[in-house]
Parts: sequence; structure tokens; C-alpha cells
Amino acid sequence: MLTARQRELYDQVMNASRWLRLRNQKIGDAGAHAIAEALKLNTTVTWLDLGENQIGDAGAHTIAEALQVNTTVAVLLLEQNSIGDAGAQAIAETLKVKKEMRDLRLQNNQIGDAGAQALAQALSVNTTITTLSLGGNQIGNVGAQALAEALKVNTTLTQLELLYNCIGSVGTRAIDETCTVDRTCEVDTNHQISPIAFSLPPRLSTAEDLQLVFRLLIGGSKVENQCVDLPVLPAEIAERIMDEAYYWQNVHSTKRAWFGADDPDHILKVKLPHGVNGASIRVKAIHVFRDVEQNPYNTDEVFEMIVRDERGAIQSEFVATPTSFVDSTDLVTILPARHPIIRQIREGWEVHVRPSKTATYVVFEALYVGFTKRMFNW
Repeated sequence: MLTARQRELYDQVMNASRWLRLRNQKIGDAGAHAIAEALKLNTTVTWLDLGENQIGDAGAHTIAEALQVNTTVAVLLLEQNSIGDAGAQAIAETLKVKKEMRDLRLQNNQIGDAGAQALAQALSVNTTITTLSLGGNQIGNVGAQALAEALKVNTTLTQLELLYNCIGSVGTRAIDETCTVDRTCEVDTNHQISPIAFSLPPRLSTAEDLQLVFRLLIGGSKVENQCVDLPVLPAEIAERIMDEAYYWQNVHSTKRAWFGADDPDHILKVKLPHGVNGASIRVKAIHVFRDVEQNPYNTDEVFEMIVRDERGAIQSEFVATPTSFVDSTDLVTILPARHPIIRQIREGWEVHVRPSKTATYVVFEALYVGFTKRMFNW
């Protein structure tokens, strides 16, 4: 049984002819399922735009399966969604058998080496696709090498876009060597991002983790492999310790790879969600990451932070100095002890990062806000 929203999307596909643009419609995986069902029956749509729709692996899988039945869609735009390796693998299976596909856009998703390897296998047997866009993903050397091998046997692909991934010298060398021999495919590997960008947030703590630690604090349990029992703490002290501890139970993040210092659309921004069933939000830490190409001005950069409340009013503006990992990457971790405003951030508040003063030389920035959702009692 389709919901009203799913029925609306289903009807849009069924009534469409040739071009169908459903960009930025908050379709999600549930909506993608309805679209997929319609695609199995539609025989007129040739160009389908599903970009910026919060479609994940499950939605990509249903779309991919439908396209194995559909015989008309030749151009598919799925950029700026949340498709990872599993979704890319499903799409790759479709490319192996679908002869109509000419143009596939998957840039700005979350595809890594495993997804790139699957797509490379598909390119080895596909004889129709001419354009494949994979920029703004998380593809590294392994994925790039697999794609380079596929290009040695693929004779139809003319454009492969790999901008803003995290391909190192090994991967770019493999692609360059292939392109030197076979110049039929133009491959763009410019502006690669440091792999650090995709490994920043720590492992998320589960509710079970937190309950276990809290029980240890108030129960005086013995630590494994230790002969001394933990002291029994009053619940209010244990709760204070849990509040102050640095851990992330949830993360909201945003990232971008195209810049303009005066463009308001290029402000990194995270909005804290509203609690559910009486739970409250407690921000534990903020990470900001920047990857910069060689800056001819060689100026020291800082992160200019803004905190706005639910009405949009500025509650705090402060500067955070980054710690450099290597010459081109900067990271700062902002904790409540250093910036007390973090303790005040509530549901619906926003954290902003102003554009860098040398934005032209920035290839990637990411903002991560780690927080917990907790009831008033543990």
C-alpha cells in the first residue's frame, strides 16, 4: 500500500514522457521505492533527475533493480544523495545488463573503494555508457586502480569524472598510465582530498554503552583484570561525570567542495535536531576540517564560528585555531571546556563556519557536530 506521497511520485513517473526532473523533493528511500515501481512500467522516460533527494543505499537498490526491467532510461542523475558502496554495487549490477544507459551521474555521494571496484567491473563488460561522474565521493587508490584497469578494456566511455575524491599518487598514476595508452576516455582527477576528511568522527557510543558505564559508576563493579573494586558513586555525581565525558552518540555533518567567500550558500551549517519523546540534546564536541591547496599567500587561517539559536539570532561568535596534520589539512576539535557556548546549544540551534578568507584555495571543508540525546534520568 502506497502512502499519499508515494502515490504522488508514482503518478508523476507514470505520466511523464521523455524528461522527468524530480530534484530536491526529499524523496528518500521510501519515495525511491515508489519511483522504482513506476519505472518498471513506464516506457517513455529517457532522462531522469533524482539529485538532492536523500536517497540512500536502499533507495538506490530499488532504482537499480527497476532499471533492469525498464528499457528507455538512458540518462540517470543521482548526485548529491547518500548512496554508499552497497548502492553503487547494486547500480553496477544493472550496468552489466542494461544496454540503454548512456550517462550516469553519481557525484557527491558516499561511494568508496568497494563501490568503485564494482562499477569498474561493470565498465569492463558494459558497451554503451559514455559518461560516468563519480566526483565528490570517497574513492581512494584501490578504487582508482580498479577503474584504470577497466578503462583498458572499455571502448565506449569517453568521460570519467573523479574530482574531489581522496585518490593518492598511486591511483592517479595508474589512471594516467592507462590514459597515455588509450586516449579515448577523458579522466579528471584534479582536486583530490586528504583521506583524513572521511575518518574524522570517532566511533559512536550506543545507548547500551552509556548505560553500562553509568551502571559501573553507581554499582562499584570490579574492573576486568583488576583486583580493586570501583568506588560506589552517588547517582548525581555519576550523572555529572557522564555529562562531562567526551563521547558522541549522534553526529550531524555537512561538507562541501565548491567555494566562494561571498556566497551565502557556501556557509557550512549544521542544525541540531529536535529531541524525541522528551529527550534533550547535549552537544559534546564540534569538529571542523579543511583541506587547502597550496596557498601562495601562506597566511595562517582560523575557523570563524557562529552559533545561532532557533530564531536565527546570533548567540556567539568566536575563532578556533586549527591544528595542522600535514601542510594542506587543518582540523580543530572544539570542546565545551574551552567554549562554554557549546553547553548552551539546544534543539533547533545552528552551528555555522564562515568561508575561509582564502576560499579559492580550499578544496574541501567539513563540519561535524557530535551530540547525545538523553532523558533526564540515565
